[in-house]
Amino acid sequence: MKGKFKPFSTTLIGSLPRSKELLSLKESSDNYDKFKSLYSEKLLEETKKVVELQKECGIDVLVSGELNRDNYMSYVAEMVDGIKLLSMNDLKEITTNLESFNKSLEEMDAADNTMNSPICYSKIDTTRRLNELEVHNFQKFIDRDYKVTLPSPYLLTRSMWLREITGKVYEGRKELGQDVIELLKNEIRHLVEEGVKIIQIDEPILSEVVFTNEKADNSFYWGALSEKVARELREPVLEEIRKHNGVLSIMHVCRGNWTTDESVLLQGAYDKLGKFFDALDLDMLALEFSTPRAGEVEKLFSNNFLDTRVMLGFGCVNPRSEVIETPEEIVSRVEELLQFLPPERIWLNPDCGFATFAKRPLNPYPIIQKKLENMVAASKILREKYCK
Repeated sequence: MKGKFKPFSTTLIGSLPRSKELLSLKESSDNYDKFKSLYSEKLLEETKKVVELQKECGIDVLVSGELNRDNYMSYVAEMVDGIKLLSMNDLKEITTNLESFNKSLEEMDAADNTMNSPICYSKIDTTRRLNELEVHNFQKFIDRDYKVTLPSPYLLTRSMWLREITGKVYEGRKELGQDVIELLKNEIRHLVEEGVKIIQIDEPILSEVVFTNEKADNSFYWGALSEKVARELREPVLEEIRKHNGVLSIMHVCRGNWTTDESVLLQGAYDKLGKFFDALDLDMLALEFSTPRAGEVEKLFSNNFLDTRVMLGFGCVNPRSEVIETPEEIVSRVEELLQFLPPERIWLNPDCGFATFAKRPLNPYPIIQKKLENMVAASKILREKYCK
């Protein structure tokens, strides 16, 4: 599978902006059956548009844009019995430590109630599908390689646990985590049966395990789990992907992507995640490198063996900034990476999605398109220079 891709292949991480009309129809369809068909038609129309945009830009590996998701992981609440989607205002009414929770929201630039979280309130149905509609729509328009994204078991377990609610039905986060694992393994099996060959596990903010000491149960982060627990949740899911020959496994790790205020997002060089990366058995890591928050490229390779066994999705475009990176700037960044990895093991991608949260898009489409066009132009320059 690795050898079939061109050196410096280009892709996106996942999310793209949803139109206001699509969001309005989605909200209406949730409340009134008469809007369901209109929403379905609009969702299909906008999925086609984001696929055509990527094709026009020359992207090698396509993504669906995650247009039917409220955000990268909360959409499970719409698909799975036992989970409810709650706004930050909803959570404020439930939490027993309102002062701490409000302070956390303000510090993280998350106090405007535009972000929602899935909360588990009863035993979850682990047989329910997550990405069936998304993949069904997406496959209507693809003519090249594509990938499908799933939230990580760590992310879901941490986010869906709220002591005041979830603690009444699960003895602890470990028990909840086992059901989350089964839910994701079931989805992976279905995706492979449907022909999916590239599966990306999204692990946003896993780096909080080493880059922050935040452990509070009631905070914007909902309490970071230990590295050991994260590993116990992660490994069975990656093992499920490895069972299927010809399926490329990717893990995307970033430092948060809900705000344009870089100062409130996690930062630190990747050498601190060396042990975590060494323990992974997968094909590719997709990491952010477009901002100083990520540290120097060489730090990624300072205390592990990534240079001998892992492909890297190199974050070379900042989705949180209106500044459009030039092809030459992108090429220069990638050339630093070429000291450690050969061209055939490097992909180019933005740091993260362009619209992680549906009501908080980070950039408009004209800027997104130019960023993607320049990333593709950089890929062509690099192939011409290093792959003759």
